[in-house]
Amino acid sequence: MGNILTIAGSGSKSISLVLGAGVLIAAAASAIMGLELREIADWAREVFSVTFMVILGIMLAGFAYCLVRMVERRKIGLNGDVWFEAASHLAGGVATVALTYTLLGISLGIGTLAGQEVNAETVQTIIGELTSHFSLAFMTTVIGLPVSAALRAIIHITDTYLKTTPFTLRIGEQS
Repeated sequence: MGNILTIAGSGSKSISLVLGAGVLIAAAASAIMGLELREIADWAREVFSVTFMVILGIMLAGFAYCLVRMVERRKIGLNGDVWFEAASHLAGGVATVALTYTLLGISLGIGTLAGQEVNAETVQTIIGELTSHFSLAFMTTVIGLPVSAALRAIIHITDTYLKTTPFTLRIGEQS
């Protein structure tokens, strides 16, 4: 029963972490871009595709869960290496997904050219489709690689901090 409560508590903390970060990112994006949240969501859906955003969201949630579990275990003196490794792999996986979608966007763009006859009447339509596919290709990399690097930095710095910082017991806690 205790393990279930620990897992549920860690899940709750990681959901709070993801939702809180999401709200802060949405607010920053709105302030920087000068757009409302609905407009940003429409733009993201058009540029990134729903599948990329879902996969990225799942990986970010998994990363947050691993981070929370690692911190909880390290703070009480237990080994959190498995959670550190899992979070590191999820951070690297974000880069892999970003680069995979880059190749997908390029492939879709090339496929657009291969399937159509290019002439004066169709060139505008073809360029529009190419632009759409190439924006998927490059925006997934523009977002995915820095996110991956930030996640790796977060997990490594947090792990190093927790390993080098002695934790003292609070009043009333027993060792």
